[in-house]
Amino acid sequence: MALNLLGKLLSRTATTGLAATALAAAILPWTWSAWAAWALAVTALFLAWRAHRDLGPERDRFARGVALAAVGAAAAQQGPVPAALAAGALIALVGFEPLLAVAVATGHMDTANLAVARERAWFTPRVMGEALSAGGGVFAAAGAVALAAETSVPLWIAVAAAAATAGAAGAGALGALLRRRRSAHSGDAAVIEALEALEPAFIVHFSGPPASAYQLEMWLPYLDRLGDPYAIVAREKVHLDDLRDATGAPIVVAPSMSELERLLVPSVKAAFYVNGSALNTHLVRFGHLKHLQLFHGESDKASSFNKVTAIYDTVFVAGQAAVDRYRAHGLDLDFRKVGRPQLASIAPGPRTVAGPRPVLLYAPTWTGLTSEFDYSSLAIGRLIVEEALRRDLAVIMRAHPYTRFNLAAAKRLDEIERILAEDAERTGRAHLWGSQATGSVSIVDCANAADIAVCDVSGVATDWIATDRPFAVTDMGGLGERFTETAWIAKGAYRIDEDGSNLEAVFDELLSTDSKAAQRKETREYFLGTASGEASVDVFLKETRAAYSD
Repeated sequence: MALNLLGKLLSRTATTGLAATALAAAILPWTWSAWAAWALAVTALFLAWRAHRDLGPERDRFARGVALAAVGAAAAQQGPVPAALAAGALIALVGFEPLLAVAVATGHMDTANLAVARERAWFTPRVMGEALSAGGGVFAAAGAVALAAETSVPLWIAVAAAAATAGAAGAGALGALLRRRRSAHSGDAAVIEALEALEPAFIVHFSGPPASAYQLEMWLPYLDRLGDPYAIVAREKVHLDDLRDATGAPIVVAPSMSELERLLVPSVKAAFYVNGSALNTHLVRFGHLKHLQLFHGESDKASSFNKVTAIYDTVFVAGQAAVDRYRAHGLDLDFRKVGRPQLASIAPGPRTVAGPRPVLLYAPTWTGLTSEFDYSSLAIGRLIVEEALRRDLAVIMRAHPYTRFNLAAAKRLDEIERILAEDAERTGRAHLWGSQATGSVSIVDCANAADIAVCDVSGVATDWIATDRPFAVTDMGGLGERFTETAWIAKGAYRIDEDGSNLEAVFDELLSTDSKAAQRKETREYFLGTASGEASVDVFLKETRAAYSD
């Protein structure tokens, strides 16, 4: 994952800390402290600029303001008036940037793969952000020259640059206002016109945090095969590039509820969802649409029988296990059993291409947002991997994309990856971890490359069972013999104790005894149905067309 919680936390902490330290150094009376303040402030501004490009004008506003103040305080030794004017103007722009961005962007939705005919706006939120960053860069450079040459002339140049930046921002906001007065929501009108020409049969609504686009990407190849035009509505711009690379389907970014509403052109009869995002309710309220929930995996987690699921007209599930799970928790909904089309290329049975040693797929889930949803085995992950290495196995370490959202889990993952790296260098065993086992490498790729698996109560268990090869599931709740009462998938798996104390016996089963081979076949059919391979894709396409066409 290109951006994870650990990286964001460290970046934000570093940016704010550097800016604060720079300001403290700037108020000291010495020349060397002024230079130190300048260097720290420039570093903070650079980090903030990088974050700004990815996450928008709200990112690191405080740190940017403090860093600019530090540059101004340091440069004030050579010209207090121009330093104060330039710093003040730029700090004010940083403070008001989110409001200016909204003013400029209102009525203009970002799109991809959609032929939108509109007047090209010369001033956009991105241009405004870059202009403000450039103004800060000019100010920092002017401060350095002023300190080196002991003159205030460069600072007056910075004042002019700051004034020009402020003028451009004001002109851009005014221009956007005038455009809206001439034709209300002209940008939206252009997008709506393009959608009306497309005549999409349905839309796919998507909302989620950064790095969650995979939840939708797994369904795109099959939605494309339906043969009807459709559009993706993303509620956050952060997903635009990822989705653009994954599909040729039109994508529209609609952050607000009003923008979302205007995208419901007459041809749209249904809306698909792939997660339980709270923003789904913005669209579910439209009763004339059919609301179809796909989700992005199937498991025995508590989230897989959430009562909020009742808001959807139809819920797509893999097999009878999901239907029974919902009904056992008081939810008797309109279900469509469609298997898991993503598993069509799974090669069931023993691997046909075997390497010099067996391969273990270890795929722990993430820790969840609360302890109720924490099924992660990373607490015993090191023990699992060390048992595999003791038995001369190669390991594919596939962590959940959200693993690093939790600092403790990130630390444990780092430790496991370090162990694998050191072992690979020492023994030559071909382990895979990090980007080698995630990203463009799918769970199907990992499953086809492994002989056995260890996973948690998660969608990985359901996907792995399609291989009909041995696997173990971790009992991190310490339920013991009662584990299968809630983790039904574990009826076809070997249970690992929460402290890993039975790993030796479990690996004996995985690698040799395999006493649950017959039960595993029954569990597979219960969870995934009888269709496999391309037939499972056909089932999905047939049921999906019927769901939005009826």
